[in-house]
Amino acid sequence: MSWRNESSAKAPKRETRFLPALMSIHTHVWRTVFGKPADAIEKSVENADECMLMICSGNFLFDIDRDRHDHRQRPPITRNISVPRDMSSLSCSSFTAGIVEAVLDGLGFSARVTAHNTPTDQYPNRTTILIKLEKSVLEREEALKT
Repeated sequence: MSWRNESSAKAPKRETRFLPALMSIHTHVWRTVFGKPADAIEKSVENADECMLMICSGNFLFDIDRDRHDHRQRPPITRNISVPRDMSSLSCSSFTAGIVEAVLDGLGFSARVTAHNTPTDQYPNRTTILIKLEKSVLEREEALKT
């Protein structure tokens, strides 16, 4: 993935470090697909190989019914999917996780990306896209630091 920076329109930029690549997914890819950036990025404090993209609220490009609070807070991929009660742990945002994994793979950052429902009182339909980097990516990042 590369894009043209407004200040230097002749030199496309391809990220070689993980954090700038994740930031471009958070802003550029998310805005292209969903109409606005992802809600948050978090780095795991327990595992150095994990990062998370949070989808907390609605207010996306596809948000037609602005009066229904629940509808606005669902991730756009899941708005038209009804999950049976006995399958409440199913995360239909796996498709979104697949988009993130494909972009990371295309940039050379091998990772396993999964989607998880992580409700809170404030955001009952919050989804976390968990990115677990492969060891080779961490080793490359470490080598690039020096």
